[in-house]
Order: sequence, then C-alpha cells, then structure tokens
Amino acid sequence: MARTVLPTLTGLVTGLLVSRLVSAPHDRSTLVLLVMAVCSLVLATQAVDAIGSVLGFSVSRRVDSWHRSRLVELMARPQGIEHLEDPAVQEDLASAVLKGLPGWVSYTFGTAAVGQITIVARTMGACIAAAVLARFSWELAVSLLLVVQFTRLSSRREWLAQHAVVRELASATRRANYWADVSTMPWAAKELRVFGLTAWAIGRFRALMTARTARMAAVRWRLLRRTNRMFVLLTVSVAGGLGVLAAAAASGRISTGSLAVYLGAFWGVVAANGMDVESFDVEFAGLPTLAAVDRLRARVGGPAIEGIAGAPGDARPPVVRFETVEFHYPDSSRPVLNGFDLEITPGELIALVGVNGAGKTTLTKLLTGMYQPTGGRITVDGQALSTLELSAWHEQIAVVLQEFVHYDLSIRDNVVLGAPRRDTAPSLLESVARQAGITDLVQRAPLGWDTPLARAYSEGIELSGGQWQRIALARALYAVAQGARLLVLDEPTAHLDVRAELDTFTRIADAARGASVLLISHRLSTVRRADKIVLLDGGRVVEMGRHDELVARGGAYAQMFAAQADRFGDLDLDIEAAAP
Repeated sequence: MARTVLPTLTGLVTGLLVSRLVSAPHDRSTLVLLVMAVCSLVLATQAVDAIGSVLGFSVSRRVDSWHRSRLVELMARPQGIEHLEDPAVQEDLASAVLKGLPGWVSYTFGTAAVGQITIVARTMGACIAAAVLARFSWELAVSLLLVVQFTRLSSRREWLAQHAVVRELASATRRANYWADVSTMPWAAKELRVFGLTAWAIGRFRALMTARTARMAAVRWRLLRRTNRMFVLLTVSVAGGLGVLAAAAASGRISTGSLAVYLGAFWGVVAANGMDVESFDVEFAGLPTLAAVDRLRARVGGPAIEGIAGAPGDARPPVVRFETVEFHYPDSSRPVLNGFDLEITPGELIALVGVNGAGKTTLTKLLTGMYQPTGGRITVDGQALSTLELSAWHEQIAVVLQEFVHYDLSIRDNVVLGAPRRDTAPSLLESVARQAGITDLVQRAPLGWDTPLARAYSEGIELSGGQWQRIALARALYAVAQGARLLVLDEPTAHLDVRAELDTFTRIADAARGASVLLISHRLSTVRRADKIVLLDGGRVVEMGRHDELVARGGAYAQMFAAQADRFGDLDLDIEAAAP
C-alpha cells in the first residue's frame, strides 16, 4: 500500500512546494518544511522499495517451498506409480515446477504470487493518480487510462504469442541441452572419445540451437514491429495530454504548483502501461502453474488409498499367492500377464526365468503394489494385497530392481536406506558387507563407510556397474537383516560374470534364511539352488519344478538351459560341480 500512495503523495507535496516558491518565495520556514517533507517522502519511497524487495524475495521463496512441498505430497499420494509413468502427468508436473521452458528465464510460482500483489498495488496507484488528474480534466484522465490499459493488453497478447512459440520449441531446447550435457558431462566423455563422436554431438547441439535461435529471432522481430505501433499510439496520447496541461498552465487556468501535481499524476498513469517483470511472472509462471496443478489434482489428487492397518507383519514370511492374475499397461491393450498363478510359501527360494518381455519385471511391480492387476488378485496370508496398507507391506519386503537408484550418498547411507527407520549397528553393516561382497570396496574407499559414491564430492569415488549392483544387494540384505520377510531380486547380478554371480547367489541364499526369496534371472546355470524354478512365457507359467526335474522333462526349460550351457562350455561344468 505504501508503494501505491507514496508516489502520488510525493507529487502533491512537490506541487505545494513549487506553488509556495512562486507565491511566497521569502516564507523560508514553510519552504523548509515542504523541502523536508519532500525529502522525507523520497527517502521513505526508497526505504519502502528496499524493504519491499527483501520481503518480496523472502515471501516468494516461502511460497516456492510451500508449492514444491504441495506438489511432492500430491505426487506421492497414490500408493502406486502408474501416474508417474503417465506422459500427460509428467508434462503437467514439468509445467507445475516450471521445468517446461528450458532456455527461458527463471520464473517461479513464488515470484508470480508476489508479482500479482505488486501489479494490484501498481494498478491502484495508477487509479489514484488518475483520480488526481481528474481534478484538472476527467476526460483527460479517463482517456489516458484507457490508452494505457489498451497498450498493456495489446503488449500482453503479443508476449503470450511469443511465449507460445517458446513452449513449442521447448522439446527442441531440451534435446539441445541433452546434447550439451553429452558433450560436457563425465558420464559420456569416455564413449564419445573412444568412438570419435565428440564433434558429432557438438554438431547436433549447434544445429538444434541455431534453428531455435533463428525461429526466436523471427518471432521477436515480429513482436518489435507490432509493439512499435502500440507505442506510437501511446506517444501520441502522451504528447497530446502534455500539450493540454502546458496550454492550461500558459493560459493561467492552473498554477505552476498545480501543473507540477498534475504532471506527477500524469506520469503515474502512464507508468502502468506495458508488460513489466511482475506481469511476466504472473502470465508465464503463476497462471500456467495453477492450471497444471488443477489438472494434476484431477488425475491423481484423490484421497490416498487407506489399506488395512494391521497388514501381516509377524516374524515368519507370508504366504503370497498370484491367483489368475492378468495385467496390461494403461497405454497398451497387449496383456503382459495372462492367467498367471504362483504361490510363494514361507522360506521358499523361487527362481523366475524366461525370455525378455515374458513379464518377469512386471511381476515385481505388481508384488510391490506399484501397479494393480487388471484381472485376478494377489493375496498376502489370505488378504488381498490391494486392501493392505502398502507402507506396512513395504516394511516386509526388500527389492533389488533392474534400474535401482545410484544415490549420491556415502556407502553407509546407501546401505542403511534399506531400513531407514531402524537403528544402525556397525556389526550388522559389516555382516551385510560380507554377504554382498563389498567388504574390499569399503576397506579401499578413502573414508571407509563414509565415502561418498560420487566424484562430485571431496574424497568421493565412482563405482562400476557391478559394484553398484553389490551396493544395491547390500541395501536389500540389510532390509532382510532388519526384519524384511520377502526378498525380491530382479536381475540383481546382470553386471557380474557367471562365477561371481553364482558366488553372490550362494551368499544371498545363506543370508536370506528365514525369508522367502523371489529371484528373477536370465542365467539358468546360477539358479539351481532354487526350491522351485518357474518358467514364464506369454504371461503365464509354462513349466515349474526343481532344476533336475525340469531338465529331465526335456521341455522348454531344458532347451534354454542346453543353449546357455553351450555358450559357457567348461565354465558351466565348473559351476555345475560347485552347485549343491
């Protein structure tokens, strides 16, 4: 409010000062008071601007924090991940967090909120200035206000048109940024240089950015031409208004002091034209963000699914059954699972094998509750998984996914994330390290367990794919040691050689005693210790039994095993001799 009133008040006092200088130049006491008043108002205006900037920054950051927290809570509300894999949801999420305009300026929802307040205050100031000017001529005040608002709306329309082009080019800009990262980031540096692709990657980036720059230059030239017309109209209006005021002063209709007041009010109205920074914040951050959040609420904003509070959680592993389960992904009608039946009994080690695309990984998503079956059901100790409180169920399972997360944390933190709410015992960490085969890694690391697993940090190290898999295994085994009763391993040793894989599986089987294990693997030679091997094909179980039984049948499993044995030759014979 102070920003709204102070400029007009300063103009009024300045007018009084000018009028007093003309009418009573020797009245020093009054002149001194008026000069002090003007100086005080100017200082107050500067102070209000400075304080307003600080408060605006603080408020915008608080609003941004609240907004981001609200988005995180909204996206975390559903218990599954189906919405996170929806392209429409991801696009709206990018808009809501303002990642949809790469290459544009950094607007935020917080600056938009503060900007809206500033715009309202500025508009009120223009109206107050127009009211002062109306004391001289209401026709001049109204016409000037209309011209200013017309100019502002026209400018808004043209900037929105440019903004639409920026959104249209967002995909190309993201691709250009990707090629810039490929050309400069460590994760791609070795391969680019080995294959001689550096110049090619830079060329891709340059071509995309050149095309984008050319398109934006054309749009901005068009914007400049059109805005020039509006500024001509505004200039003519301003010149006419100033002429009217000058003529009135020359003819003696208004005094010199009144002229100063009306000139201040005149420029107060004119200052409200055009697209200022706050207007950009509102138009390009606030309004699109609100629209995106509304769409996200409509898609995923329902109440969180409340399951049965007392989900099974005793010391023994649960009995898990897949009962005629069917499933297809939301964007496809092709069934991934079609009448799948399986029972996991307490303490059982089941190996799930099959060709790529048979549906093995999808089972992991269903078992963890990330997706719901489109047909049939999954039960845990007789209760439908869909009715359980997933947070309680997740405390009972430990999972190593194919695409596990590489956390930029210490070795210790990467492991204890398997059971973050439990107390950490050093002896337990050492035991898990031996079971997962990372003891040597910890001992060689510069800071031991506290070594960051990212070169971006001091004393940080970079791990190979196989080492990261062992870290993920350690995390899952730590969860088992802390009470998880079902261990799900989806290709947990894909980056290890066959001997290391067999050794790892042996350690897993020993470490997971007392828990059920569902092992998904494409290497048949290393799943022989399984109590039950399940061959999945076409979304259903085609063969089931122990390794020796399945080989003796001479069916699909036996053929797959023979094909892999031919590939590994003598190495496979060594493994067979080592297997119990």
